[in-house]
Amino acid sequence: MALNVLKFGGTSVANLARLEHVAQVVRQEMLNGNQVVVVVSAMAGITDQLVGYSQALCPHEPTAEHDVVASAGEQVTAGLLALALKKAGMKARSFLSWQIPIHTDSVATNARIQHISPDKLLQSLRQGEIPVVAGFQGLSTEGLITTIGRGGSDTTAVAIAVALKADRCDIYTDVDGVYTADPRLVPDARRQDTLSYSEMFEMAAAGAKVLQARSVEMAMKHSVKLRVLSSLTDSPQGTEIVADQQAVEKGNITSIVHSLQEAKVTLRNLKNQPGIAAKLYTTMGNANILIDMMTQSHTREGCCDMDGMISRGDIERFGETMNQFREGLGFSDIAIDKNVAKITVIGIGLRSNMDIPALICRTLADESINIHMIYSSEIKMSLVINQQSLQPALTGLHKVFRLAQSTQKEAA
Repeated sequence: MALNVLKFGGTSVANLARLEHVAQVVRQEMLNGNQVVVVVSAMAGITDQLVGYSQALCPHEPTAEHDVVASAGEQVTAGLLALALKKAGMKARSFLSWQIPIHTDSVATNARIQHISPDKLLQSLRQGEIPVVAGFQGLSTEGLITTIGRGGSDTTAVAIAVALKADRCDIYTDVDGVYTADPRLVPDARRQDTLSYSEMFEMAAAGAKVLQARSVEMAMKHSVKLRVLSSLTDSPQGTEIVADQQAVEKGNITSIVHSLQEAKVTLRNLKNQPGIAAKLYTTMGNANILIDMMTQSHTREGCCDMDGMISRGDIERFGETMNQFREGLGFSDIAIDKNVAKITVIGIGLRSNMDIPALICRTLADESINIHMIYSSEIKMSLVINQQSLQPALTGLHKVFRLAQSTQKEAA
């Protein structure tokens, strides 16, 4: 008998009809002879509504009360799904984070899971129940409710799979797997049967909304078998996330991800001296603001400009934080450009094929697309372009790397 963790996202539990459908998915898993632990997100749109309420009253520094409000959606879903499972003839019990407990650190709105005590979940399973766990939330050492970042129910599910030594963790969403690009913008995007942990991590970190990056990182670290499936169809097809060594024979490029959730920020005329980047990163870290793709360019004697990418949701806090430390950092002014998009090309082939970066840049040049910033690593290359150039950039890159369903068949 296998023990599987099934996680259902917000669109999968968006209303009572879908909750009852999820109950049937869980029932089928039980009929297959498996034990099941379920992790749920809030119903679609509920978390945004709750966060909007708390930010309207206190829009600046995140606090523990923000987490109390934001975590309420998962509590509702867990209770409703437990009722739906009972209605379908199964024994079920809902669990909130403090009842297990799921221990986290104390960082408001972005806590990290430190430890999960599995005893109560195992006891529930021994009693023939299906534990239904509210995702996205934890309990700090101070006894406060925490939340673990947007998309955090994915991480809850993987962490529970680790704690229970589960055989598999299935992530159910509204899409039937992970695609080579966003099919809403690239109609011939293709579902992928497998992706490596590294590729999936880079996709999630670059803005793909299928999985939270931290969940993939945890699955890779603990070798959790991970699948992405659709709860809205009866198709067993999906995408399996496999160890990197199992993906070495794949094509050079596997995915193209885009993000419209970031802004380019520029600090002008910083002091051009050793330690200035360290001061900036320290300041951002203390404010819990992630800055990415940072570059530095000399402007005039003793001065430099520094560019980076931040979340659009952090723009106001970034400005406030920087102005508090203006004297120490020594910059003259801040420029913010929200009219940008970030494209990330991902594939294990980037490790060994230096022709790929040139082909990426040449493809964009052929579309008359100017590149603002570039960052590359072993398996990804990220580029910042004007937002209005996003569609031709995605289409051109998807075509040149032959990622479409039709070209894959032709190549075969």
